[in-house]
Parts: sequence; structure tokens; C-alpha cells
Amino acid sequence: MSAAVTVALLFFLSVALNEQVTEGCTCLPRHPQQHFCTSDIVIRAKVIEKVSCTRPGLNAYKIQTIQTFKQLDKKRIQVIYTRTTPNFCGISLYNDEYLLSGRVEDGRVILNLCDLVKPWNQLSQVQKEYLSIYQKGCVCEISPCTGESCLIKILQKKCLMRVTNRYWLDDEKALRSICLPGNDGFCRWQQILNK
Repeated sequence: MSAAVTVALLFFLSVALNEQVTEGCTCLPRHPQQHFCTSDIVIRAKVIEKVSCTRPGLNAYKIQTIQTFKQLDKKRIQVIYTRTTPNFCGISLYNDEYLLSGRVEDGRVILNLCDLVKPWNQLSQVQKEYLSIYQKGCVCEISPCTGESCLIKILQKKCLMRVTNRYWLDDEKALRSICLPGNDGFCRWQQILNK
């Protein structure tokens, strides 16, 4: 292989790899129910402090669990982990109360930028109420749609959610609703508020 071809190939690979790193943390818009259903844990917790961590690439935070909405095992969660750098979807947490959703990897709860990690006081009352109901809708699929494709009425285990582009959720009705199966087995958006 000639030197010019080798240099061109190396340049192409470096650009491609660089693109993967910068795109590695792009998060697609997701409904809170999707976050709930795909997470191993969903809890309301108070972040107490950042603590020392012996795992490279991770930050550790001591937490106090206030309420558990979903958890695979009943082991008490006292420490959660986040990635250390934004390139790897890292986030920083502060001494505040949060809704935390994430995955369990090697026995550790690890959260990243694409998980639902939000200060508790920034959640709407509807979102707070639906946290105890989302599990019932996990049999349904929520699919993004754009333009006229959102007008199609689908009778299956799927609810459509409008997105304006691949980064922005633009469906207020969906955000105030939960996707649940009806008596006919088909999934549809429903508003169920506990008054």
C-alpha cells in the first residue's frame, strides 16, 4: 500500500473515530415512561456528598434514598456512580434531591447523561404522580414520529410521540400522558391524574 493511501486511510479513521467520540453522548428524545421502563432502578434520592472512588473513569456520590419506584433487587442503594467526563456522558450531581434512573453494572448503579436524572423540584406534578403507574405501561412501545406520520392511528402495542427533530421532544400531550394498554390490548395515550 502506498504511503499516500495509508495516510488517507489513517486520516479517514481518525475523523471517523473522533466523530464517534463527539457523537457518543448524543441522547435521543425519550418520554419519561421510556426512561422508567428501560432503567434498572428509578428512585427519588438526596445526594449527600461526592465521595472518593477507586474505580477509574467514575465519580461516586453518597445518597439517601427517599422513595423507590423501581429496583431489580432490594439491596439498599447508598452510593451511585457517574462517568467522569462529558465525552463519556458524564454528569455532575450536587447536594440536592433528584429523580434518578439508571443501570446496574457489576453491582453498581451507574447514571449518565442519557438517563433521567432530574432535580425533584423540576418535575411536574403529573410526572411525579405517574412514577407509580409507569410500570403498567412497560408492555407498550413508545415510538417517535414526525409530521403527518403522527396522525396515523395505530392499533397495536405502540403509542406515537411527536419529535420536531432527532434531539427535541415536542409533544405536550404525550408528556402529560402515560402509554397504557386498554381492555382491547391496544396501547394508547391516557391521562390518569390522582386528584
